Amino acid sequence: MIEQFASLPRRQPDKGWMITFADLMALLLTFFVLLFSMSKVETEAWQALVDALANRLNPSHESSRPLLESERNAPQLFASRAIDLDYLAGVMQDKIADDPTLRRGLLRRLDDRLVFSLPGELVFEPGQASLHAASEPAMVALGAALQLVGNSVSLIGHSDPSPPPPNSPFTSNWDLSLARAVVLANALTASGYPHPLRVLGAADAGYADLSPGLSEGQRQRLSRRVDIVIRETGIEGGGDGQ
Repeated sequence: MIEQFASLPRRQPDKGWMITFADLMALLLTFFVLLFSMSKVETEAWQALVDALANRLNPSHESSRPLLESERNAPQLFASRAIDLDYLAGVMQDKIADDPTLRRGLLRRLDDRLVFSLPGELVFEPGQASLHAASEPAMVALGAALQLVGNSVSLIGHSDPSPPPPNSPFTSNWDLSLARAVVLANALTASGYPHPLRVLGAADAGYADLSPGLSEGQRQRLSRRVDIVIRETGIEGGGDGQ
């Protein structure tokens, strides 16, 4: 029986139904086109849809929005970046050389900082923390030189070991050195320096670090100073001390 069925010829499938199905799809498409042609299109809603799609899909479309606070402060953020100390040393040297008072100071490039030592006798009254009237141009020039510096800046006041005289308003050398650093910081801020300054008083703590080959008079004159310390780190990452 199996052999008899196997020998019978196979019947080919009838594909005539596809014609009927195609006719049905054509009629349905015609019906929906007819319905659409008789309907009323909401012009305003359609235009809103077109505009929305155009705004999303058009890459050249420009839109406006309010600036964020961080974007408004972009120039200040850029200006606050730390500057390479080797480059800054050259800029500072040129600024200092233009002022007769500042050129008598000492600019030193150390391992991780740039230090400008300003002798107290150049800008302060003897034993006092008030600035000379003639030192105002020097403060303006120094503030202009530091205005765009984003590095951490500290002011450290120093003094000699001699105690203040009896009629001095300061009870100790620490008071005097700190007061001078504060006055100098205020002068720099008034001249245009826009960033916070770290202010310290060291009194005569650095007196022993001066060269022993100097005379006692030179050592005392050099010890009465304010150091402007510019570090490699930015304003937020600076450390205190020298």
